[in-house]
Amino acid sequence: MSNEEIRTSPCKVLGIIFLIILILAAAFVAFVHIAFKNENVTPSIGGYSLYLIHDDYMSPNIEKNSLIFATNGKPSQEDIGKVVIADDVSGKNGTTYGTTAMRFVNLVNENNKLYYELKFDNSVDTVMVKGNKIVGIANYQFELMGKIIVLANSAPGYAIFIGIPAILMIIFLSLGRHSKKKQLAVIEKKREVYHDTVENTEDDSQASFDDFVKEKERLHNIHQDSMDMAEKITDVKGSEILDEPLIEEGVNKDDLVEMKEDLTKPTNSAIEELMKILEEENAKLKELELPKAEKAAQDFQKKTLNDNDIDIDNSSDTNEENSEK
Repeated sequence: MSNEEIRTSPCKVLGIIFLIILILAAAFVAFVHIAFKNENVTPSIGGYSLYLIHDDYMSPNIEKNSLIFATNGKPSQEDIGKVVIADDVSGKNGTTYGTTAMRFVNLVNENNKLYYELKFDNSVDTVMVKGNKIVGIANYQFELMGKIIVLANSAPGYAIFIGIPAILMIIFLSLGRHSKKKQLAVIEKKREVYHDTVENTEDDSQASFDDFVKEKERLHNIHQDSMDMAEKITDVKGSEILDEPLIEEGVNKDDLVEMKEDLTKPTNSAIEELMKILEEENAKLKELELPKAEKAAQDFQKKTLNDNDIDIDNSSDTNEENSEK
């Protein structure tokens, strides 16, 4: 009972799962908030720069809110037609675009200075950007990932990514705690029942043992009384009444026979009564595993039967002698 197992409830497991999800979601939201809170910042990871499209200038080829992975470096003549990420981009009419994604259309050398000619896909106007303004060449775009980042960096995103896992975690952990309390209550109840049963069993066992000891003592006393009676009977039967010295002193043999018969009657009655007592207690002696008492009773019975046979033989001899006389 002390090793009763407390099972982990499914609610607790779900609560732990949502706790892990909450931790991961919180880390993701924190990273997004830090990395993309400024539209003109392009975080760099392992030689790649990340940029989130905030406008429709490159649609339909690159949709708004798409995430772009750009390889850091400047494009060459062979990279014409590819999309690049550039900082501090300004239009001809004074429009400022800041950091943006544009298509590389030409490499121009003016006054011994190299310029990159860029344009938006849905516009015919081009802009000239110096090489030091080029961040990298766009190689991959992820529309779904970009939408997730935009959502995570908004108030509804906080509620979805942090609020929902936190609420579910609290609910399931509370249910798991309640389930554990119920299990502990059941186990405690089982322990109480078990201890009550053990105490009652110990009391019953002690009472049974006490009764066994008393019964054993009672049977032992009966057995001892039987042995004492057997010794007395043996002493009576072994008397010297029929010895030759009495005959030599002038005692009549017929009188001796009558005396023998008178002595034999109570002896036989005592033997019969003792045999009944021994038969009644014999079963109890076997049940209480008292082989010595049983053996003593059997020996006494055999001895009594043998003594009766001897008495009968002696009586027959005496009758024969009287007949001869």
